[in-house]
Parts: sequence; C-alpha cells; structure tokens
Amino acid sequence: MTYKTTTLNKFVGTSEPTFVGTTQIDGYVKGRPVVLRRLKNGTLMPATGTLLPTSMGMGRVVGVSDGNLLMDIVDFNDDYEFINAQETEIYDASEKVAMLNKALRMSFESILTTYQRVYKSDVTGQLPKSIQLAVDAMFPEISDTTVCMTFTERIVKGSTPIMYKAVATPRLSPYERRTQKRLEIAQAKALADALLENESTPSGIQDELDEMFGNDDGEF
Repeated sequence: MTYKTTTLNKFVGTSEPTFVGTTQIDGYVKGRPVVLRRLKNGTLMPATGTLLPTSMGMGRVVGVSDGNLLMDIVDFNDDYEFINAQETEIYDASEKVAMLNKALRMSFESILTTYQRVYKSDVTGQLPKSIQLAVDAMFPEISDTTVCMTFTERIVKGSTPIMYKAVATPRLSPYERRTQKRLEIAQAKALADALLENESTPSGIQDELDEMFGNDDGEF
C-alpha cells in the first residue's frame, strides 16, 4: 500500500505501545490505525511539495534519498554565508547550493555505476527491467538547486503535511491475539524499564506502571 498525506494536527498518537496484528502503529488518522513515514534520523517525513525553511533559503521537498530529504531551494537567503575550513573563501547561498548539488550528483553517479557494473547484462548491455525500475525509484529527477538535507523534529508543525500508511485490521486467531498481547506487554515493559532508569520518573507515570504490572512497591 502506498503512503498517503495528512497534517500532523489531524494525527492522534497512541499513549502506549499498540499493535494491529503484529504491526506496531503510531496512532490514528480519521479513526484508522496508521504507521507514519520517517526519515533515517527518526524525524517525520514531510510530504512531497512541502515548503520548509533552511539556512540557505526556502526549500521544497521533492523526494528522499538514503533516508534524507531531497530539497529544491526555491528562494535563496541573501544573508547566508558559508566560510570554508581554511577561512579563505566565503560562499553565498547559491554557491553553497551549487556545491551540495554537485556532491549529490556525484553520489548518484557513483551508485549508478556500481549497479551497472554488477547487474548489467552482457547480452543487451542494459540493466534487467526490475533492477532498472529500482534504480529509477532510487534516483528521482533533480534540478540544479536540489540538495540532500537532514532535519530535526522542530521543522514539523501542526499544519505540516506528513506521510502515513494505513494498517488494515486483520482477523486474528486466538493464537495471533495472544501473540499481539505479548508484543504489547513487551513494548510496555521496555518503556517502563527506560522510564525507571530515570530517577525523576513522574509519580503519575510511576503509578500507572505499578498498576499495569501489579507492583504496589514500584519494583520489578
């Protein structure tokens, strides 16, 4: 199933580990269980077309590469300056984007060369169709102002379009329901252990953990 788009303020997260079948979900969109798409560093992935501020200027999301965002810088920051390590050169936003764009193209070219060397047919001189489709998906079309960037969670606001995948609710057998329950308990226990490592665990959370695991003295 393909990813769909919503905004963060229309997403309702779970308050404890929740599974649908054997899939741990992030929460719900319009009452349906969903898994959110994330970047490599765990940040929620903004949808294609979303405008985001960067130090070099305003950027538009055009895709993803190796778990990071591909951004077209569409409006340069006139106040941006980048000083090289030797402190001998100062680059403005357009010059820095050109440098990053060149590095991105070289990275794509290197990966493509590897695929061609390993998978190219000796008969046709072409990649097999399945491999070519995978390569095409891996390397989206980019412009002269496309750069590869990482972001933190701070960029995702309530109105930011994000991507999610709906999770179908399966008909579970008694065995599968028991498996699902064990998964939820294991995840809850892991969360409890992590919280208890912090000596300042809020009393309200501690009470809930004690009640969940039946420990009146708060010890496991």
